[in-house]
Amino acid sequence: MRKKKSEFFRQPVRHLNLQETQSILDLVQGFRYTSFQSRNIFKCFDVFRKMLADPGCIIFLGLSGAMTPGGMRKVIRDMIERKLVDVIVSTGANIFHDLFESFGYRHYVGSEEGDDDLLRRHRIVRVYDVLMDDHEINRVIRLLSQIPEELGERVVSSRRYLEVLGKHIQEEGSILGAASRFGVPIFVPALCDSSIGIGLTFLHARKKTPSEGLLIDQIRDSYEIAQLKRMAEATGAIYIGGGVPKNYIQQLGPVSELLFRKESGHRYAFQITTDDPKWGGLSGCTFEEAKSWGKIEKGSAYAAVYIDATIALPLLVGAILQEGKLYRKRKRRRFIWKEDHLKSIQFV
Repeated sequence: MRKKKSEFFRQPVRHLNLQETQSILDLVQGFRYTSFQSRNIFKCFDVFRKMLADPGCIIFLGLSGAMTPGGMRKVIRDMIERKLVDVIVSTGANIFHDLFESFGYRHYVGSEEGDDDLLRRHRIVRVYDVLMDDHEINRVIRLLSQIPEELGERVVSSRRYLEVLGKHIQEEGSILGAASRFGVPIFVPALCDSSIGIGLTFLHARKKTPSEGLLIDQIRDSYEIAQLKRMAEATGAIYIGGGVPKNYIQQLGPVSELLFRKESGHRYAFQITTDDPKWGGLSGCTFEEAKSWGKIEKGSAYAAVYIDATIALPLLVGAILQEGKLYRKRKRRRFIWKEDHLKSIQFV
């Protein structure tokens, strides 16, 4: 049935009143009746609240882009501690940069307009406008070429390897350390595509027999994370950027259907991205497109905001933390593993 003209004019734009804006929460809620990407930030906030309010929902965070060098390390670490996320799928680079700071090294404010030939002569590397000492990077890579002593297995998933590695981290601000401490599994499905992978390559090059060294079994990763999806009553997805982490979480719907004969897309999802869908890449693809694959449930709640994640993520997390009631009431998810089998999910 066609709408009457009057039905299009039910909700006027409400202009943002900064004199009444005293907090991040006020700002994000004030975006509700603005337009463009500010309104989309509110839509993501609304979906985030629905995820947190669902008592059976397991929340997956897809973490790509240079978020750790970009100053978002503590935001992500606090998401773990405050129960805003239950499972993380990350690029290897974000976890390496976290480890880099855990070993006492720092990222430094630089410029995207410097002399990169001069930086190379000084062995300084650049991540857009962030600088690092290449000698310090190489020291961490060499440390990662050693197997943690308590890792008795020689064939493990990235989840298991990072869980054990995280137990060695005492530094309070670490993403990996917090994840290990609070039982949040981290999967890195393209671990070899990172400085962690380079460290493990040194280990591989030194082995004298096939039984030596350490093998990260990425298919075991896929089996483990599929079990999380299968056992969850409902799932939510948060995508920071796109790439492998986004697809790895998105494909859990089709994987569940094929492996467990259970049609099971995500019930909630929001995405922070700067990628445009018209180029056909996964990083910019819409949730509407994801429905055609069974990656998103019919009737699901989802939203996307097209903005730099170093702006949107702290706004969304800050608003949730300032609102307070949802994350405080939410129970932590504890995953009980026996080797590569998920035995149970406990809510504690």
